[in-house]
Amino acid sequence: MVDMITVASAIAGFAPALALMFFTLNKYTFPTVKKPFFDDRKVFAFFALGIVLGMIMFAFESWGQTMSAVETILALIVGFAVMEELFKLIILNFPRFQRKVDTAFYGLSLGLGISATFTFATIFASAVGVENLQAVDMIAYSLLGIQLVLLHGATTTLIGVGVARGEVKGHFIEALLIHLGYNLLMVPFFMFDIVEPPLNLIGLAAASVVVIYAYAKIYRESLPNLVEDSIRGLKKRK
Repeated sequence: MVDMITVASAIAGFAPALALMFFTLNKYTFPTVKKPFFDDRKVFAFFALGIVLGMIMFAFESWGQTMSAVETILALIVGFAVMEELFKLIILNFPRFQRKVDTAFYGLSLGLGISATFTFATIFASAVGVENLQAVDMIAYSLLGIQLVLLHGATTTLIGVGVARGEVKGHFIEALLIHLGYNLLMVPFFMFDIVEPPLNLIGLAAASVVVIYAYAKIYRESLPNLVEDSIRGLKKRK
């Protein structure tokens, strides 16, 4: 049973992250464009780094979930969101990545790597604690996993775009607000029994809207606008 849960959790964590990475990056690399906007090797290196970072984040949050007081939980919701986004900023804001277009794409792969292991560990830890686990339970956990993939993919990309543009503060604050919004909707309403069913589904629905909107924005606006501005700048220099 545990082996089946492990496999299902791994699929739920890694499949959406890899699929979203391919879907998002596909139009910025060969053969869609003649000259890719990023190095494939670095994309996978950042994804691997994200895998490690995702496990570290999960360990910290698991410790925080042992706290039972509502006030403590709410404080940790804010604290962990700040900590996680600062981790991302520290990694992406190294001098070698500043004001470089490819940094945004490495931010995306870093965030999706984080989400892959964070989701895997979250689903596994939740599922093994359920007696008589049903398929519907795994489907619900998988939907939670998709939320986390969208959350970390969007917020880390936003930070990467900010570093690439030299506008770190504004993009970091935007990423942090998205993360805080998701946590404050999802955790008290759904993950902990602070809000009773069926009202807790309001938090689930609202949190889903937040992360879907955030990822749609970076896919439709943030990345395309960054690339267009970069191309425009190169033409001016010529």
